[in-house]
Amino acid sequence: MRFLPTAKNNIWFRWMAVYGLLFWAVLLLYRFVVLAEPFDMMIALRFGLLALVVSGLFNLLGWLGGRLVWCLSTAGLITGLVLMFSYSYRDMSGWEDLAGFLTFVLFTMGGFALGLAAEGIYFLVKHRRQG
Repeated sequence: MRFLPTAKNNIWFRWMAVYGLLFWAVLLLYRFVVLAEPFDMMIALRFGLLALVVSGLFNLLGWLGGRLVWCLSTAGLITGLVLMFSYSYRDMSGWEDLAGFLTFVLFTMGGFALGLAAEGIYFLVKHRRQG
């Protein structure tokens, strides 16, 4: 994980902005291009708020030194996005948008929980070796 900045490095805040903008763009692409819904500014702003909160949380934990949390959360987010896009191409009689979004949320939260667990185990092993 040498590509990640060190803890308390201000590069994390730049990463947060880029991460949030990319995530927002993917959400907008899904809603307004893949699902072919008419553009609605309120929904676009809500997606922006979601992207800001998720990006802020993941990158803040990275800034605090939680590299495993950042990596596994990002892996869960990407997996969730891929599955969300793939569900939109299945014939689910109108439920593909909801099923896709719930799958995205499930995998994102699962990656976050797995990252927290991995970081906790790493912390315990590290302190057990020192003490």
